[in-house]
Parts: sequence; C-alpha cells; structure tokens
Amino acid sequence: MITVCLIALSGIAAACDVVECKSPGYWKNHPDDWPGETITIGCKDYNKEEAIEIMRTPVKGDKTYNMFNALVAAKLNINSGCCPPSCEIDIIMEADRWMENNSLGSDVRASSDAWQKVFLYCGECTCCTTYPSGEAIYKKLDAFNNGY
Repeated sequence: MITVCLIALSGIAAACDVVECKSPGYWKNHPDDWPGETITIGCKDYNKEEAIEIMRTPVKGDKTYNMFNALVAAKLNINSGCCPPSCEIDIIMEADRWMENNSLGSDVRASSDAWQKVFLYCGECTCCTTYPSGEAIYKKLDAFNNGY
C-alpha cells in the first residue's frame, strides 16, 4: 500500500511512500543517506555538514537542540519517503515557527515558558496564530521519527 502526498513547506518537497522513519541519531551518523545537501530549520538554511555538527552537539539542557535534532530528522524522513500520518504536516510548520521564536543555542530550559506554554506567532502577514508548547511539538516529532 502506498500513500502519496506532496509536501512543499519549509524546505520540504517530497512524494511520500510507506517507508520506515529514522531517528535523529540515524541521520547524524549516516550523512550519505541524506536526500539533499541543505536543510531549512526555523527559516535558516544549513548545509549538511553544519546540521550534522549541530546534531552532534551535546544538548546540556538546552531544548533548542532537542527541537533542532527532531525537526531535522522529521524533514529528512519526509524527504526520504516516510509520510506523516494522513500526510498531515502541521507539526513541521509548528516546529519551524518554534525554532524561529527560540533560536538555536538560546538556552531554553525544560521548565521555561518557551518549552512549557503555548506561543503566539505573528508572521509577515497581519494574522497571528497560537501554537502548542515546545514540549508538545517535540513529543509529536519524536513519535513520528520513531514510528509511533
């Protein structure tokens, strides 16, 4: 059985197939399996080497690194053919928005409002949207990446 969807959001453009998703640990240790040379996280472009170096950085309690790793893995999984349930990709957009609001290395702690509470994102348009907490977004990404 094949599920097909087209995803074109935040650096993702892939037809989804029913394949096994892989964890952040897999992606940081298998650079030859990456489906591209760059990845966009939180509106910032990283080349493969930069992203892998960041993924290998010890987290040391900074949740921005947890989110970065999970979001990189989710985007690579999708671009490799692992499709989110029902081809819903809202969680990818939510994670990108969270990373825009909480830049990599900004020392977001597990007990912080940035990790625990919903957040309001106002883009270039005049509309603002409320998103789930960083922790809730991360848990969804983690479940997707680990096939739950």
